[in-house]
Amino acid sequence: MKNDCITINQTSLEKTTELHMAFNLSNKVYAIPAVQIIEIVQLPYLTILEKVPAYIVGVMNLRGTIISVIDLRKFLGFSPDTYSAEHQVIIINTKEKPIGIIVDSVKDVIQINKNLVENLPYKSTKKFIEGIYKNKNELIALLNINLITDNLTEIELKEENVENKVTVNLFPEDKYSLDKLKNRALKLEKELKVDIDKIDLHENRFVTFCLNNEIYCISLKYIKEFRKIKSVNLTPIPCVPVFIMGLINLRGEFITIIDIKSFLQIRKSQITEKTKIIVVKTNKIQIGIIVDDVFDIINIDDSYIIKNQTNSPDKNKFVSSEVLLNNKDVINILDLEKLLEDERLFVEDAI
Repeated sequence: MKNDCITINQTSLEKTTELHMAFNLSNKVYAIPAVQIIEIVQLPYLTILEKVPAYIVGVMNLRGTIISVIDLRKFLGFSPDTYSAEHQVIIINTKEKPIGIIVDSVKDVIQINKNLVENLPYKSTKKFIEGIYKNKNELIALLNINLITDNLTEIELKEENVENKVTVNLFPEDKYSLDKLKNRALKLEKELKVDIDKIDLHENRFVTFCLNNEIYCISLKYIKEFRKIKSVNLTPIPCVPVFIMGLINLRGEFITIIDIKSFLQIRKSQITEKTKIIVVKTNKIQIGIIVDDVFDIINIDDSYIIKNQTNSPDKNKFVSSEVLLNNKDVINILDLEKLLEDERLFVEDAI
C-alpha cells in the first residue's frame, strides 16, 4: 500500500496567520507584512533633497524608478543615528507609489498568528503599531505600514510641515564607506530594469537561498515560515530514504523535513549556524526543505526570466527558469510543485 510520507499534515494555512518580515531598528524588533515588500537592498548613497520633511532622508534610483527613502526612527520619534554600509532598505509597495524604509538589519520571515497579537500596554493617538507579538523570548512590534504611508502623503501635502533646509546628512564621511555606498547606487540604477507599477506581488517575488554555493529561489507564494535548523528538535524517521531528514513539531503541526540536494545533483553540505529550514506549502503538501542559508526577498520581472539551459537532466526537471545577474551569477528558479510530485517522495509501507 502506498503512503505519502510527505503529507503527514495537509491542513491548509489558517486564515488567521500572515507572513511578516522582521527587522531591527534602534535595538528593537519590528515587522511588516511580507506581501507588501517588493525587495530588500543594501543601503546605497541617496540624493539629499531640500524642502522635505526631516524623516525623508533622500531618494534613490532603483532601475529607473525614483523612490523616496524614509527613516522610521525620525518618523516614530526616535533619536536619529548615523548610517553605515551595513544598513538595508526595504522597498515597500503602497497605494500611491513604492517607498523605501531604512532599517538596521533584516532578521527573518516569520508566520504570525493574529490571534496571539497583544494590544499595546499604552494608548496611542496614531495606531502606527498594531500590536505586540511574542516570538520565543523576543517581542516584535507589528507596524501598520498602510497607516504610516497614508500619513506620509498627508504630511507631504501640508506646506507647514515641510522644512526649508537640507536634511541633516547622517551618511558616513570616510572615503571607503562613501565609495561603497555610491557604487551601490550606480549598480542599483543600472541593474535589470523592472517596471514596479506592473509588479505582481504574488507571482514575481521570490525568496533566494543557497544550496552548496548555488543560488536558488522559490516563489514567495509557497513560503510559510523560516526556521534555523539548530533552533528546532528534528526527530529522525526510521526506514525512510536518506533525503528525509526527520520530523519537526511546529506549533502542534508535524512537518516532514527533506534535503533536496540529491534531487538537484548537488553535493551534500554540512549543517552550520546558517542552515535553515524553509517551510513551504503547495495546494496538496506542506513540508520543510533544508537550505544552507536564506538571503533576500527579491522581485524578478518576467522579461528577464529565461528558460533553464543547464545540461543536467535531473536539474532540468526541477529548475523551470534561470536569471542571469549582472555579476554573472545565476539564480535557479525552483519548480517546487514539480519537485514535490517526484515519485521518490512516495514510500512503500510494509504490510
